[in-house]
Amino acid sequence: MIDFFLTHRRKPHFIDRSSIMRDLKDAIAHGAAAVLLGPDGMGKSAIAEEYGRIHVTDYDFRFWVRAWDGTVLASDYAGLAEPIGIPHQEDSDLRDLAGSVRTWLEENGRWLLVFDDAPSAEALEKYLPRAEGGGGDVIITSKSPGWEDTFTTIEVEPLETAEVAAFLQSRTGQDDRGSSEKLAELLEGNPLALELAGAYIRWTGISLSRYLDAYKKRLREISGRTPPGCSESLAAIVEISTEQIGAVSQEGIDLLSLSAFLASEDLPVDLLVKTSALLPDSVEMGLLALDRRGLVRRDEEALSVHPLIQALAFDRIDDERRKIWADETVRSIGGAFSSYLEDLSTWPECARLLPHALASSERVEDLGMGSEPASLLLNQVGLYLHRRGDIAGARGVLERLIVLDERFYGPGHPEVATDLNNLGSVLRVLGDLSGAKSCFERALAIEEAQEVPDRLKIAIRANNLGTVLRSLGDLEGALAAFERALAIDRDAYGPNHLKTAIRLNNLGEVLQEMGEMEGAKESYQRAFRIFEQFLGPGHHYTQRAQENLDSLSKNGPK
Repeated sequence: MIDFFLTHRRKPHFIDRSSIMRDLKDAIAHGAAAVLLGPDGMGKSAIAEEYGRIHVTDYDFRFWVRAWDGTVLASDYAGLAEPIGIPHQEDSDLRDLAGSVRTWLEENGRWLLVFDDAPSAEALEKYLPRAEGGGGDVIITSKSPGWEDTFTTIEVEPLETAEVAAFLQSRTGQDDRGSSEKLAELLEGNPLALELAGAYIRWTGISLSRYLDAYKKRLREISGRTPPGCSESLAAIVEISTEQIGAVSQEGIDLLSLSAFLASEDLPVDLLVKTSALLPDSVEMGLLALDRRGLVRRDEEALSVHPLIQALAFDRIDDERRKIWADETVRSIGGAFSSYLEDLSTWPECARLLPHALASSERVEDLGMGSEPASLLLNQVGLYLHRRGDIAGARGVLERLIVLDERFYGPGHPEVATDLNNLGSVLRVLGDLSGAKSCFERALAIEEAQEVPDRLKIAIRANNLGTVLRSLGDLEGALAAFERALAIDRDAYGPNHLKTAIRLNNLGEVLQEMGEMEGAKESYQRAFRIFEQFLGPGHHYTQRAQENLDSLSKNGPK
């Protein structure tokens, strides 16, 4: 069996949810995707995991795809090509790979695919195998409503008080029915809070009654001070565990703080220890302290933290320290994220770091910050996604980068012009020519407004603007832009440079469309001579210039 449940493994103390398991099995038996629906902390992902474990002999493949972000979803889904044996290269287009994966799933059976934390049915539209295809099964976990019209939904609700009390007694080995029932009632059936409380009591050896007293006291102290989406019962449990860790391991507190600025799964602590100034050289004692108290999930390959625990860890950090952690985290991720994307061997590591780059930079934005490390990181992520063919993902990253750089550098800074130019190129590929035109025009205006304008950058911006204007049918505007770019590059590089030849070829194409055949012919001939001299007759630039010349004789006026 190929097991690709990413960082997931069976929880050693999974709380029995037999009725939900039966409902899930029945839904899957009818051949439709089943949605486990409920708020964070109710154990939806754990149920999906446990289902895969119980029915492991029914499947040859088990896949786990993170669906909380479209870019991460695309990367994880395309990554399934590797375990199922779809031939590909490191630089294969993510869209092509995703299409191949979906086709494979539709043509094969005996697989289980989990889309974890999906925001909507629309987000999965490109990735869900058609039901009439192969014999695989799909489970979706989500906290968002709106699935009922299309999918079988199973509500994951809080546990019954009797279930919680029984689990506490079993987990802790303490036969104190009264205290376990009182604590169970206060925990409000929250599976995550229950798991953490059981781990703490088991590890520390504290009695159920003493823990109950400590919990009540902490619950009063935090009343009204929990972050959105976190129950006070869970917050009190996490506070007790975190305070005790702080007494034995500062490394544990630092790791928990770090996690608040990263994605929740597959935390790359092994990479960040090498690059982060806020982590010690060895974090083993900290990891051990967190693992023993249930605050992290750890196996031989990966480390994960529940999003609600991350939110509570973030809430414990004061404003000044939040900015320090945010800045250092994006700096560390940036140090680990390859700056040499030409080296394809670094791309698997980039794929692993991608969710954390997105999460850490989002923290910087949410804190109202801007920073050079965040800017550099988002720029690299945008380039990586563009080269992998996730153009929509690149667009989202570049739009975020512009907001961040405007905040940090100012709206008229050349860095913003570079961001706009890159976004314009992406929008052009996506077919948003109007948006691309606006980006190139603004980038050009910023470069022109500098105290000492960079003429070579102006040429690049003008050429890109000309390309879009030509596609929009504004041939006069395109001609003016191309002529400007040509004049600058010819002056800077000389009349026989490759840059000059590229501009000449562009100019020839728009002249041809305008019916200026003699001008087009002269531009093509000059471009062809330069390309042939420096690149040879077989280069695609040379061939394109030749094809343009040939088109004049075929399509010119008779």
